[in-house]
Formats: sequence, structure tokens, C-alpha cells
Amino acid sequence: MPFSLVGFALALILATIGHEFGHLIAAKVLHIPVKLVAFGLGPTLWRGFFVNGVRFEWRLVPVGMAIGLPGRRSETGEDRRSWKQDLTVAASGPLASLLLMAVLIVLAVLTRSGSATQSWLIATAAISLLLAFYNLLPLPGLDGGHILVLSAARLGLRLSPQREAMLHRTGLKLTATVCMLLLAVRMAGAA
Repeated sequence: MPFSLVGFALALILATIGHEFGHLIAAKVLHIPVKLVAFGLGPTLWRGFFVNGVRFEWRLVPVGMAIGLPGRRSETGEDRRSWKQDLTVAASGPLASLLLMAVLIVLAVLTRSGSATQSWLIATAAISLLLAFYNLLPLPGLDGGHILVLSAARLGLRLSPQREAMLHRTGLKLTATVCMLLLAVRMAGAA
């Protein structure tokens, strides 16, 4: 299916925002403070502050979004919230991606058959589905990695708060690097 670079970027932005809004909504419903809302990947170009000290950032590569919450444990290892709350927040991103996929499929069915809009909606739904499954992989920094660490902690296998944060930060950096490389390959293929 032909998919322009702009169409691909818009689809990726929509799928990522939908996913991250799942985390954001779950955090707000569970009264977990949000520390960061960042649009894009890579180095920060601009940062400011919203209400209640929430940091807002624009980053170099205008694809993707991230929500930052306080660590689930204090520096001394005390739990700040229940593991169920953290599990809910981690699972809500992939769930939101699946919900977005369903909405996009319904919109595609309601759109004129064979149109460019219908093709874009279907492709964006596929990206949202892939994002849900990718985030469920048990890799550090991804939702599946958070679920794995939470499950291990429930079984008594706890990392120190510093090591856990370092593990997830490293995983996120690797994931961001892979995403930027894939985007660069996509851009080179479209040229």
C-alpha cells in the first residue's frame, strides 16, 4: 500500500499519542501525579511548565510522545503507590492502542471504499496494533518491561529504585534509538 512519508509520520504521531494518552488518563484517574509530558524523541528543544509543576517538552524528532510519572518507589525503597496502580498504568497504554485501532477500523468502514483516507485509516490502525504488541514485549522501558518488573517485585525479586530506574532509562534510550533508525530508513526509502 503506498504510504507517503507525511502520512506515515502523521499515523505514527496519532498512534503514539493515543497510546500515551491511555497512560495519562489512567494516571489521572488513579490520582498519580504526572511530572512530564514530552512530544517527540531525542534532545529537548524547548521546555516549560504547566499547572502543578508538570514539565512540558518539545523534542527534536517530532514523532512520539512520553508521559513521566514519579518513580513507583522512593529513594529508600518505600512504595509510593500500590503495584495494582502501576500495573493499571502500564497496561492502559496498550489497551488505548487497541481501542484506537478499533475506532480507526470503524472510521475506515464508514469511509468511501478505496479512498486514500480509508487506506490511511487502515494503515494507522495497523500501526496502532503493532504499537500495542511492541509495547507488551517484556523489555526494559516498554510497558511489558514494567509489567515484568512489577511481577518480579510481587514475587520478592526487587531491584533497588536506582537500578530499576537505570534499567528502564537504558531500555527507553535503546528503543528511541531503534525508532529513530527505523524512521531514517523509512525516510531514505521514500526519497
